[in-house]
Amino acid sequence: MALIKPSTPFDTVQRKFAKTDEIHFRNRKADNATISVRVKHPYDGGNSANQIAQRAKFTSAKSAVQALTSEQKAAYEVAFKKQKKYITLYGYMFAMEYAKLA
Repeated sequence: MALIKPSTPFDTVQRKFAKTDEIHFRNRKADNATISVRVKHPYDGGNSANQIAQRAKFTSAKSAVQALTSEQKAAYEVAFKKQKKYITLYGYMFAMEYAKLA
């Protein structure tokens, strides 16, 4: 029986954001998967107002999922079984609560 090893999608991607950037890929020896990328000149400025708002929205959605009652979770579970987009129940609940904050 043949062993099938799927390749990572990053095998041929190499890109620089500036002429002075140095990009380093580190691969795991077991499956040759990319585990980190180092850029010589990363952005070191502060967070923008949009980034701060996005982080607050994400945190609010996470808190809303954790605060769901068992009845709400059961309703989400029924709706989750009818859809095919989301793989996990938690991901589905997070997406629905995140959409409510928009």
